[in-house]
Amino acid sequence: MKRVLFTATAILGLAAAPAFAEDCTAETVQTKAMEVSTKIQALAATDPAKMADLMPKMQEAATRFQDGSNLGEACAYYDEMLAELDS
Repeated sequence: MKRVLFTATAILGLAAAPAFAEDCTAETVQTKAMEVSTKIQALAATDPAKMADLMPKMQEAATRFQDGSNLGEACAYYDEMLAELDS
């Protein structure tokens, strides 16, 4: 659980970056990140195996987006994660 929260927190860190994309602002990324984080926490309680399957993808994203320069990609990633979490 601590690993999930750490990864979610690391991903959330990119939301504070000043860079902006065409349709994706830092505020948009932060909102999506919070929604993913909430759903990941719920998933940890209900389906730990699925959460474990998603962890490598989340860790890779945390590394890829840590500098905050790819807000458009971050929005696309969060949209993908939200769709996967809703399925």
